[in-house]
Amino acid sequence: MTRGSLPMDVKTRWNSTFLMLSRALQFRVAFDSMEAEDRLYNDYFLEVENGVKRQGPPDVVDWNAVDKLKRFLIIFYNSTLVVSTSSKVNSYKCYGEIVTIERNLTALANNLDPDLKLKAEDMLHKFLKYWDGMKNVNRMLIIASVIDPRKKMNFANLCFEKLYGKDSFESKEMTASVLDLLTSMFQEYSSRFRGASTQSSQTKQTPSASVQETQEQMERLKLVVEDFGYERMDSVYKELVSETENKARDELEMYLKEPVENQKLMIGFEFDILGWWKVHKIKFPVLAEMARDLLAMQVSSVASESAFSTSGRILEPYRRCLTHYMIEVLMCSEQWMKADIKFAEKVQTNEQILAEVEMLDKLEKEFENVTLED
Repeated sequence: MTRGSLPMDVKTRWNSTFLMLSRALQFRVAFDSMEAEDRLYNDYFLEVENGVKRQGPPDVVDWNAVDKLKRFLIIFYNSTLVVSTSSKVNSYKCYGEIVTIERNLTALANNLDPDLKLKAEDMLHKFLKYWDGMKNVNRMLIIASVIDPRKKMNFANLCFEKLYGKDSFESKEMTASVLDLLTSMFQEYSSRFRGASTQSSQTKQTPSASVQETQEQMERLKLVVEDFGYERMDSVYKELVSETENKARDELEMYLKEPVENQKLMIGFEFDILGWWKVHKIKFPVLAEMARDLLAMQVSSVASESAFSTSGRILEPYRRCLTHYMIEVLMCSEQWMKADIKFAEKVQTNEQILAEVEMLDKLEKEFENVTLED
């Protein structure tokens, strides 16, 4: 290997164990060579520390154990990268990682290797205890995955089938509970936001004479129909059209029935879910409000821990006199400076560039004239 180093283990960061072991496996030949050729390397393991002789050097059994442990730790390491190291919203990814960990731990718990099986069973017990069982996982995490236009209910149904079996009672029960919660949440947001927007957009208009005449005619016809109790086909058709319009206007049903988003992104680029909802807010105004709240959920403590660490670096012993307002200003300014610049929003047309050049020339000429007069 031409580059790279061996990372050390850090007791306060468990993922450093995975990095240390996976890197050590790549240097396995180097360790074997040191055991055969390096005397100081072998003498190190002959030393006694706290009355106990050091263990090592690693043999074939140890390397096999390291390889098995790597297979176990990589499950959590990858999920940590997805949830904790992202600089963007990631609540819609959380439920997928939960199901991924549970499925892989269950598979390892049925492994024939006794050591790996024991570790997986122990971790699976702790995992299910933390979430109070997979059936009692907070439904908001599932709904956050439904808000992802690339997944919708298709991904949730797939997870239920993998967890409980295809067409099983538990799978259907989970699907029904999620849809019920999603529907009730949509109705609450509809009454809250559509009611406010309707009141603000209504304008008082005086009906014209022709409109008043038509309304009076419809009222007379309605009285005739009610008095004699016969059925008119035009009235039946209007009821059918109104029911169809109400069904078509249901954003939630329309969103779930549409095909999932399938964008082909370039390598290194991540799907911008906030940008997608910003573009489709006109089509799904109520769902966009729901998405804004659901995607804002914090599924990791890394953001808050990082904020406290940043404030600790700013409010050091030599800067104790800084007020809380100034600390907030410094922290926000630092984050804004580190934020990604969206060049696509700042692209200027040729007309805008030409107008700016002409404006600069005009200002320079005015400045020169003022200087000459002085």
